[in-house]
Amino acid sequence: MLNFVEQYTDKNYMKRIPLLLLLAVITMPVSMMAASQIEDRLKQVDASLDLRDVYDQRRQERITRLKNDLPQAKADDRYFEQLYRIYDAYKDYCYDSAYHYACKCMDEAVSRNNNDRIVKSKLAISFSLTTAGIISEAHEVLNSINRSTLNENLLNDYYQQYWLLWRNLADYVGQEPYYSKFIQKSNAYLDSLIQRTPENTIEWWSLKGSLQMREHHYQDALESFGKVMAGIDKTDLHLRATTTAEMAWAYIFLDNEDKAIDYFAQSAIADNESATREITALYHLARFIYKRGEYDRASRYVHQALEDINFYNTRLRKVEINDILPIIEQDRYDAVRSQRNWLIAASVLFVVLIVLILCAYVVNHRKNLKLAEARNTISNQLEQLKTVNDQLREADKIKNAYIGRSFYINAEYIEKVEKLYLSVERKIATRQYDELRSMMRQSAINAERENMYEAFDQTFLKLFPEFVERYNQLFEEKDRRMPPNDHSLTSEMRIFALIRLGINDSERIAKFLDYSVHTVNTYKTRIKNRSIVENDNFEQLIMEL
Repeated sequence: MLNFVEQYTDKNYMKRIPLLLLLAVITMPVSMMAASQIEDRLKQVDASLDLRDVYDQRRQERITRLKNDLPQAKADDRYFEQLYRIYDAYKDYCYDSAYHYACKCMDEAVSRNNNDRIVKSKLAISFSLTTAGIISEAHEVLNSINRSTLNENLLNDYYQQYWLLWRNLADYVGQEPYYSKFIQKSNAYLDSLIQRTPENTIEWWSLKGSLQMREHHYQDALESFGKVMAGIDKTDLHLRATTTAEMAWAYIFLDNEDKAIDYFAQSAIADNESATREITALYHLARFIYKRGEYDRASRYVHQALEDINFYNTRLRKVEINDILPIIEQDRYDAVRSQRNWLIAASVLFVVLIVLILCAYVVNHRKNLKLAEARNTISNQLEQLKTVNDQLREADKIKNAYIGRSFYINAEYIEKVEKLYLSVERKIATRQYDELRSMMRQSAINAERENMYEAFDQTFLKLFPEFVERYNQLFEEKDRRMPPNDHSLTSEMRIFALIRLGINDSERIAKFLDYSVHTVNTYKTRIKNRSIVENDNFEQLIMEL
C-alpha cells in the first residue's frame, strides 16, 4: 500500500500527467477515424454479401458453358483440356465436383497413356483431397508420383502441392511438436518453389511473403505482399483474396487488429465476388468483430461462412468454424437476452407512465370539454353576431344606395308630373282633347317603367358589380345570358337581383316587374332547371354572390 501511494506522489510521475493527457487527446481522433474506416469496410462486405446469388450465378453459368462444350472438345481431341478446365472451375467452389472431374481427367489420361497428363491429374486429385481435409489420401497420391519424370511446370505444381499439404496438416494439428515439424516441411517445399520462380515477379513476391510469414518476419512479409497488391490484375480476385488474408494475419501478429479486420474484409469481398466457397477470411472476420460487440453482423458472417464451407464440403474448415460458431452464438444470445431484460424493464416503466399519462389526460380532457363547450358557445354566438353584422352592413349599404337613388328619382318624377300637370292644364284650357288623350297613352307609362328598371339596374350593379359574371357561372356556357350593356340586367337576372336584396315574395316581385305571380314562378323554375346546381341550392347561392 505504501509503494502504491509513493508511486502516485512521485514528482516525475506528476510531471508526466499532462503529457499523458496530451497523448490521449491526440490519439482519440485517430481511433475514431479507424473505427469509421472499419465500419465503412464492413458496409462494403454487407453490400457484397447481398449480391452473393449474382456472383454464384455467374460461376454456375461459366461452369455450364464449359460442360456444354465437352462434346465438341471430345470431337476436337481436346477432351482432357476441357475436363481440366471444369475441374479448375470447381476446385475452389465445390470439392465433390472438383474431385469428380479430377478423376475423369485421370481416366482420360490413363486411356491415352499420357504420363504428363496422369501426373497433372494426380496433382489435381491431391489438391482436392488436401483442401477437403483428407490429408492422408492426398499424401498417398503425391507419393505415387515419380518426381524424376516431371517437367518444369509439373515440378512446380508438385512442390506447390506438397507445400499446401504440409501447411494444411500443420493448421489441422495445431499442436507442438507436430506443428513446427509440419511447418518446417512445408517451408522446405515453399523455399524450393521460390528458387524455381523468376525473381521480382508477382508470383515470386507472393511465395516470398508466404515464407516470411512462416518464419515470423511479418513486416518483411507485408512489404512483399504490398508489391503483389501493386502489380496484381484487378480481375485476379483469387490472388487478391489470398494475399489480403495473409496480410491480415501479419497485422494480427503485429498487434494491429484494426488493419487485420480491414484486410480480412477485403479478402472476404474478393472471395464472395469470385464465388469462392473454400474460404477462411469471412469467419475469421466474424471472430474479430464479435469481440467488438458486433454480434448480429458476426452471426451473419459466420453462418454465411458455414454455408459456404458446407457447400464446398471441406472437413478442415468445418473443424475451424465449429470452434468459433458456438462462442459467437452464445455471446449473441447473451446480448439478446440482456436487451430483452432491458426491454421488459423499459416496457413496465412505459406502461406505468402510460397509466399516469392516461389519468392526467382524463382529468384534463374533462376540463377541456367544459372549456371547449364554452368556447363553442362563444364562437357560435360570435359567428351569429358576425353574420348579423354583415347582413346589417349589407342592408345598410343597400338602404343608403336606394334611399339616395330614390330621392333623385322622386325629384325627377315630381318634375315630370309638374310638367305633365301644366301641359294638361293648357290642353284643357285650349280644348285640345285629342292631344291630351295621346299624352295619356300606355307607351308613356311603359317608358317610365323602363326608366325605373334602368335606375334599379344601375343602382344594383353599383352594389354588386360582379353579379352578372358570378350569376352566369351557375350555368353552362351555352345557357349563359348577357345583358345588352354593362349597366343593365336581363329580365331573368332582375328577378334574382330582387331576391339577392331580400325580396323573396313572388307577389312583390311580380308587382315590381309588372308580371303575374305565375310568370314569376315560371321564370324561377325554368332558370333553376337550366343551372348546373341543385334547384334547392340555387337561391342560397344567389344570396352568397
